[in-house]
Amino acid sequence: MRKLPALLLACMLCLLFVCPSAGAGQAGSGALVSGDYEYILQDNGTAVITRYTGDSDVVVIPARLDGIPVSALGEKSFAWCPSLLDVTIPEGITSIGDYAFLYCTGLAAVFMPDSLTDIGRNPFTACSALADIIVSEDHPALLFEDGVLFSRQDYRLVTFTAARPSGPYSVPDGTRTIGASAFYTCHNLTELTLPESVTAIGQKAFGLCVSLRSVTLPDSVDFIGASAFFGCRGLRGLTVPASVTSIADKTFEDCTSLRELHLPKTVRSIGNRAFMNCASLETIDLPPRIREISRSAFAGCKSLTRIVLPARVTRIGDGAFLDCTSLESIDIPQGVRSIGADAFAGCCRLREIILPPECSEIGAGAFRSCFALASFCVPDSAETIPEEMFAGCTALAEVFIPSGVRSIGAHAFLACEQLTEIIIPDTVRSIGSQAFFGCRNLIRVSLPDPPADIYPDAFEQCENLAGFFPEPVP
Repeated sequence: MRKLPALLLACMLCLLFVCPSAGAGQAGSGALVSGDYEYILQDNGTAVITRYTGDSDVVVIPARLDGIPVSALGEKSFAWCPSLLDVTIPEGITSIGDYAFLYCTGLAAVFMPDSLTDIGRNPFTACSALADIIVSEDHPALLFEDGVLFSRQDYRLVTFTAARPSGPYSVPDGTRTIGASAFYTCHNLTELTLPESVTAIGQKAFGLCVSLRSVTLPDSVDFIGASAFFGCRGLRGLTVPASVTSIADKTFEDCTSLRELHLPKTVRSIGNRAFMNCASLETIDLPPRIREISRSAFAGCKSLTRIVLPARVTRIGDGAFLDCTSLESIDIPQGVRSIGADAFAGCCRLREIILPPECSEIGAGAFRSCFALASFCVPDSAETIPEEMFAGCTALAEVFIPSGVRSIGAHAFLACEQLTEIIIPDTVRSIGSQAFFGCRNLIRVSLPDPPADIYPDAFEQCENLAGFFPEPVP
């Protein structure tokens, strides 16, 4: 029995030698804690800093934590540290993760070691005071030149420092990629020229470059990432190269000054919110290979007066033209089978729209608040008039509902004040709550026979309604 305490002591000593971090604190996320740093261990026995919790203005990142060599700074590990002014990254660190110093708005200078070989998506995104990234002249993986950080290994422009003097910039020849968020929130950039060597533009590359007025893209560019020009409110025109085959989600969202945009015939798809809130865009010619107008693609394009949809389009997504307040008419291709919810809601000048007979799916509120819409033919293949489909269409005076429609949703014709007569086909089995609420000039309604299930308030506040034909069953 005397051997047992000695055996336990030996086991404890082994644990201390085998696991040098055994004395370190434990963070709630499972990470280890050493002073102002949280870190995790890698299989190779090195540490990755996952979070800095201090508030110092000058930080020299330790080369070791609890005796363990530090090899990497993790994704967003120093993000949102407004007090941080100066950082020294020690030798031995080989990798910096995506957005490591995101929104460190006071950060002015960073020292980068020669050991650093792997650098993620712009570690200094939205570091609005950053002026100096100290890199040795013979650094094997990085180059800092004219206020811009490049990766030698993949020929990528990593960071365009926000403290550069305001004006134009020409990306050096030999650069292949504009990295993700490389210019994000750089208010000092006014004009940009890319060389023929560039083939790809990463996501959010020029996001919120509010002073950027013009961009020259070479024919070599074949990829433009999501939100690449998001919030470039000064951008007035752009020609997309013929090598590009898709416009990603939010690519030009909130480009409020964009008036001229030329898309090549090679483009096959347009992503969600691709042109949302491009309030100055008046016309756009869509490439012939487009098959779908995606969700909110042109929502908020308040100056859009003309758009021609390609013949191959089969679907118009939710909110695709929401609040396009200048759009007066649009030709819907014969191949369209689906109109999404709120697709044309708020198009207050839209006078006429004709859907093909085979358009069987229409989403809720598809034409809500189209104040100028005077007449409408529900497609022959439609089986339902969804909720709020024509709600607030105050000029709507004539609607044809084909036999085959089985239900009329709640608020479908709410406040359609010019509607005087409506014939509901015998196929309709239900009429929803307040379906015709506030149709003040509605005089005559022809109900289905046999009687449908009608909500008691379906015709509430129809003050001039003379009667139903036939009389509804109590």
